[in-house]
Amino acid sequence: MINQITNYKELLQEKARLHALLAEQELQIKNDWLEIKEDLRPYAHAATTIRNFLTRKATVSALQLGVNIFADGFVKKVLLGNMGWFTRTIVPFFIKNYASHLTDEPSKIMHKIKNLFKKKNRKKEDQETGIDAV
Repeated sequence: MINQITNYKELLQEKARLHALLAEQELQIKNDWLEIKEDLRPYAHAATTIRNFLTRKATVSALQLGVNIFADGFVKKVLLGNMGWFTRTIVPFFIKNYASHLTDEPSKIMHKIKNLFKKKNRKKEDQETGIDAV
């Protein structure tokens, strides 16, 4: 129930109360929005990965040409040589598409490779020292 405003002082108090309520509700909306974004982050990451597999970047670099030759030559003819024609066509297609997004910055690739080996080295060190990896 809303109280009847009878004078100017009550009007100013009501205005201040409504501004405080508005600020509180805006803060709650911002917090809810951040929570929703955080909850949807894994799905957004999965969608980005799927998009990378299905689309190819238009730029062509020397590294990307090397990946294309690797996918067509080694993967298609050696690794998938005994597979059906569909598999031999689709797997290199996905490799080329995904690699086109990775080959923009060679430092990213080197960073990912280093992280891959760091994790293995850390696990080996932990096993040697008897520390349980968490």
